[in-house]
Amino acid sequence: MEKRDLDIILNSPVNWRMYQDKTILVTGATGRLGRYIVETLVDVDLRYNLNLRVVGLARSKEKSQMVFGNLLEFPNVSFLYQDVNTPIDFDSDIHFIFHTAGPAAPRDFKENAVETLWAHVNGTHNVLECAKTHHTERVFYISTVETYGEWKEERNITEEDMGPLRNLNARACYPEAKRLCETMLASYKEEYNVDFCGVHFSHTLGPGIVLDDGRAFAEFLQNALRGEDIVLHSDGSAMRTYTYVADAMNAVFLIMERGESILYNVGAEENLISIRDLAHLIANLSPSEKTQVKFSEEASKMPYLPFKLAIMDTSKVRDLGWRPQVDNEHMFKWTLESFL
Repeated sequence: MEKRDLDIILNSPVNWRMYQDKTILVTGATGRLGRYIVETLVDVDLRYNLNLRVVGLARSKEKSQMVFGNLLEFPNVSFLYQDVNTPIDFDSDIHFIFHTAGPAAPRDFKENAVETLWAHVNGTHNVLECAKTHHTERVFYISTVETYGEWKEERNITEEDMGPLRNLNARACYPEAKRLCETMLASYKEEYNVDFCGVHFSHTLGPGIVLDDGRAFAEFLQNALRGEDIVLHSDGSAMRTYTYVADAMNAVFLIMERGESILYNVGAEENLISIRDLAHLIANLSPSEKTQVKFSEEASKMPYLPFKLAIMDTSKVRDLGWRPQVDNEHMFKWTLESFL
């Protein structure tokens, strides 16, 4: 992780002493979000002498070594190498869990809908069973704005709102699984007193993203890096908010400490931009300076979202003290530069 990103995460009123002498499990540890959580916890451990222990859960030892390198040699870092679909067997205390594991790319929803659904449902079930067994103090869950479904009103959506989802559609494997997982969190709290909190994210990005996973902004970045034209298959008027990954992590740690047992909307409303304007912004960042934005009436083969996405009201997380620090231009510039 860049020092710049760590500074953004730590520019927050989080009480890091809450992790003193604690063991923290991070699922999906080699993923884009899990990696940031692991590296932040290791840094604050060294910075504040917290004597905490980080346990990463990941499928691949080779990928863990590639992602973390020498960090794996730290005495306070250990890894469980397994699929989150299988029960989590750990023979010591687990005080906190950050659950980030599960496929979240549109290409996964199109090509592996069944595996996507069960990875989220089975994975969250195993995490909550682990939390119940170990009397975990709190589970943090990463969810998505897509759980709100189709949003037809002009106002921004709050944590109490809900829109319809067309369940007889394989693309719903992701948001419907996430909805069930959120109900699972509430059920385990009600019956077993497993405390939880979490986030609904919308389009977070930064170094470490995958460029061919079916998300529009990732496709645009790939076009810019190759010096290819960006082709829009609509008028590009759809609006989106984009949040830099370090800003997102800042919110995660703040909610884990101060948040209620709900899932908070987290998105940089300041970065609201149309798909068309975003395409032009990214085209202007192209190293070759050859990328142009063009329009096509031909339907795209990419598995884009089939309905209007809600723009989230983020007043609840801002009341906790969160403020995004990175604008669209820097976010996409830094993300693109990470591939050069």
